[in-house]
Amino acid sequence: MKKAFLFLVAMIGVPLVWVLVRCLLEALAIDTLNEPFFSRGRVCFIAGCVAMTLLYIWKGSALQVVYIFAHEMTHAVAGLCCFSKVYKVSIKTTGGFVQLSKSNLLITLAPYCVPFYLLIAVLIYGILQYFVPGVLPFEVWAGLFGVLATFHVWYTANALFSVSQPDTHEYGRFFSWWFIVVANLLFALAAVVVTSPTVTARGQGKRLVVTTQSVYVGVYETLRGVTYRVFVRDHESERKQK
Repeated sequence: MKKAFLFLVAMIGVPLVWVLVRCLLEALAIDTLNEPFFSRGRVCFIAGCVAMTLLYIWKGSALQVVYIFAHEMTHAVAGLCCFSKVYKVSIKTTGGFVQLSKSNLLITLAPYCVPFYLLIAVLIYGILQYFVPGVLPFEVWAGLFGVLATFHVWYTANALFSVSQPDTHEYGRFFSWWFIVVANLLFALAAVVVTSPTVTARGQGKRLVVTTQSVYVGVYETLRGVTYRVFVRDHESERKQK
C-alpha cells in the first residue's frame, strides 16, 4: 500500500522534474548573459568537473572507500537530524552500513540526494569568507566545487546502477529515483543562487512557482483533451452511427 501511494506521488510529480530542469537552464542562461561564459570562476569549475571525470575513469575504484565513508556518514547525520540513535557505523573498502534506532524516507535516500563533501566545502568556504575574506582565490574554490560536485554525481550514479541498492527498493524504485532526481536538481538550483550575483533566491522562487503552474496547467489541458477525444467524441460518433 505504501509503495502504491508513493508510486502515485511520483507519477503526479513527474512534470516537476521538467519544471526544475527548465528553471535550472533559465537560471544558467541569466547568469551567462550577465557575465562572460568563460569567466575565470566558471572555467575553473568546469576544469574541476573534467579533472574528476578523468580521475574517475582512470582510478574510480581507488576512491570507492571515500564515497562509502560519505554515504554511510550521510545516513548517520540524517538519522541524527531525525532524532534517531546511531548504534554502529561500519566502513570498509567492500561496503558499509549504519545501525540506527529508526529509519525513514529522508534517512534512507539522503546519501543519493546530499553531496556530502561539497556541503562541507561550501560550509568551510562560507566560514573563511566571513572571518578571513579572500584567504584563497575564488577560482581555487570553484575548481574544488567542480571536483566535489562531479564526485557526487559519478559515485552516486555508480551506486545506483552497478549495485542492487536495498535503499531504493524500500520505497519503490520509481519513487526513489524520482525523489533523488528532484532533490539533486533542487541542490543545483540552490548552488546557482549561492554562486551567481545575478540570480536571486526571490527570483528563483518566483520562477519555480510560475513554471510549475504553467507546466501543470499544460498537463491538465492535455489530459482533458485526450479524455474528451477518447471517451466523449468517440461515444458521440457511435451514437450518431446508431
